Amino acid sequence: MSVKYQIFEQPLNERIRICLRVETLMKRYAYFEVLKGDWSAYSALLTILELTSLLERGDLKQELMKELDRQHAALRALSQHEGVDHSKLDLILSKQEHSLDRLHKLDGKMGEHLKRNDFLLSIKQRTTIPGGSCDFDLPQLRYWLNQSHERRTADLRNWATPYLELDQVIELILKTLRDSATARSVVAEKGFYQQPLDPKQSTQLMRISVSADAGMYPEISAGKHRYSVRFMRVNSGDTPPTQVKEDIDFLLSRCSL
Repeated sequence: MSVKYQIFEQPLNERIRICLRVETLMKRYAYFEVLKGDWSAYSALLTILELTSLLERGDLKQELMKELDRQHAALRALSQHEGVDHSKLDLILSKQEHSLDRLHKLDGKMGEHLKRNDFLLSIKQRTTIPGGSCDFDLPQLRYWLNQSHERRTADLRNWATPYLELDQVIELILKTLRDSATARSVVAEKGFYQQPLDPKQSTQLMRISVSADAGMYPEISAGKHRYSVRFMRVNSGDTPPTQVKEDIDFLLSRCSL
């Protein structure tokens, strides 16, 4: 089945930005983890190391707890409104409470469990060098890649376990946020669209849906007071993209919760 729209997202704060980065990396990990072949295992391993580098920069666990608490309070307030599907709302609230419990059970800082693994540390150090993970540089890596798919997968899942826990929490946070907005049809005059941001509304994520066969993509920028969307047409060959000069119909979602 062909895809009708391509969706482009722009986070409006650092918390959601990190969530989207983790989501992307976890999708990559899930793709390579199930594929048979040593280079697929290597790609999954590199993704785990990339996740480790990303998560050691801050305390994502605390940030996720704050976001779950914030979303939970916002949704509980909706229960007083007429027309609310209480069974659906109660299910989401229950999932949020379960996710908070899951985060509380995660001990220590993310990635600490890998800092004691000399094998992974040696790979992490060498991957900063172009071609630095050749067999003659890391014979232990080649030995690991030569193991069975089942052995490699068991190791990968062991190393990725805390990240898999985080991924389920982030999946709930982002799904709740994405579902909070209804896409509306708008027009970018001569390929450009700009609107102010309501300071009373906590917009956290912009979603732009463009026809899949349009041959263009949006460049989205946002600040505290306004956001803009500039559509760029993809040209053939090595010609750089150029701004669209005609009016463009697209779908816009401003996700606030």
